[in-house]
Amino acid sequence: MKKAAQRLLTGVPELDAVMYGGLSKGRIHLVEGKPGTGKTTLGLRFLIEGVKNGETCLYLSLSEGEDELRESADNHGWDLNGIDIVEMIPAPDEIDAQTILLPTETDLASLVERISARIKQKNAARVVIDSMAEVRLLARDSAHYRRQIISLRKNLAGSGSTILMLDDLTSDGQEYELESAAHGVIGLELQERSFGAARRRLHVVKLRSGPFQSGWHDYAIVTGEILVFPSLIAQEHHRKGVPIEIYSGVSSFDELIGGPLMTGSSTMILGPSGVGKTTLALQYALTAVRAGHKVVHFSFDESETTLRSRLVADMGEAQVVGDIPVNVHGTDEKQTQRFILRRINPSRISPGELIWNVRRLVEDEDVKLVIIDSINSYLDIIAEEKSLLPQMNELFSYMSNMNVMAIIIGAHSSQLDTSKQPDAVSIITDNIISMRYYERDNVVNKAISVLKKRQGKHAHDIRQLELTEEGIQLGSRVGGIDSIPVVGSFGN
Repeated sequence: MKKAAQRLLTGVPELDAVMYGGLSKGRIHLVEGKPGTGKTTLGLRFLIEGVKNGETCLYLSLSEGEDELRESADNHGWDLNGIDIVEMIPAPDEIDAQTILLPTETDLASLVERISARIKQKNAARVVIDSMAEVRLLARDSAHYRRQIISLRKNLAGSGSTILMLDDLTSDGQEYELESAAHGVIGLELQERSFGAARRRLHVVKLRSGPFQSGWHDYAIVTGEILVFPSLIAQEHHRKGVPIEIYSGVSSFDELIGGPLMTGSSTMILGPSGVGKTTLALQYALTAVRAGHKVVHFSFDESETTLRSRLVADMGEAQVVGDIPVNVHGTDEKQTQRFILRRINPSRISPGELIWNVRRLVEDEDVKLVIIDSINSYLDIIAEEKSLLPQMNELFSYMSNMNVMAIIIGAHSSQLDTSKQPDAVSIITDNIISMRYYERDNVVNKAISVLKKRQGKHAHDIRQLELTEEGIQLGSRVGGIDSIPVVGSFGN
């Protein structure tokens, strides 16, 4: 039976999860990406993890000086003690005085030999070579470069070192010499957006020692950490449990929708701005919290202060305690941890990070109700991908598998059109609640109806809607107006 390759942790847990255990031990790996994608940061994190495990670590710098590396580490609060940093930048006396160009044949072969000799001399368990772009500059042509890369791989094959080669993809043409020579390849990408923070993504191009999670994964570089957000695969996640019934707490609306909503289901609340979509969602949140379940509200459109004041004013019984928890009983301290409010800035977050936040709250905090308010702002995050439906379908499937209820709020002021966003999301949700304005006797009124409920029957009435300090209240059936749109606002 073939022995499974040993894996080495990178120091970035979620990246190790993407590779199903980390890098192959004793092999040469490549991290490639344009300048600014975080290659050096990842390399340093890899070596710091080695020092923590008592391993000998070596950083061979062909571009940056040791002082620059230590300054970068200081910015992250990292201690590089235990890492042997060796500058291998060609010195001025190694350059031919008669030309500004480096000699190619002798210098490249000499540099490759020096790299191999230093690694063998140090007998390092972990090595970072930064960067291979400097090696490529010394090559006369592609064939010459490939021969030297093969020579380097051959010299290091028996060293036992796990090596990360960093490459910044600055060559004029697309070359695959390094990718071909390496045992594993990780690609880093930086995407500038028209507004807001740039988006970082990575993918594992290959890993010869075994399977890995293919596809793109968002990541972020923050002080002291590299955070990777593995793309969601819903079928890998399941949680046993009996579905839980969650009522709105408003008997007239529960009658309209045909009873409670169930965990494992998804509900979309559609309507124009100001009609009461968030208030209805919070009715379900309040009922769930009262029943002892945890709820998270991801708010894109309203500040935490505004939403908190609405919880206090509109719900009547909610009391703000501390930073984000809400205590609805005022006696049990544990109640203060049952409502979690997360303010999301759409211009500063990636789709992968948002989904990862949902996962952590579901899996670590046992949240039973997730509210996303609103889907329009989430759509702004991934508008350039044009992949809202596949991502939302995967997220809904995940929450269904984990026995979690999802409420998605969508704002618009036109008739329901499932060929356009955000209405298209309603195709994959289990339930649709429509809220709208209508005009009667020169007075603007609100109305509510249920368009779809997969898990049971519902009433087809259009009912008057009123927002009060206690939340929502339903009035009589709206009749005598044929021009009310399926979902809309004034004049439609």
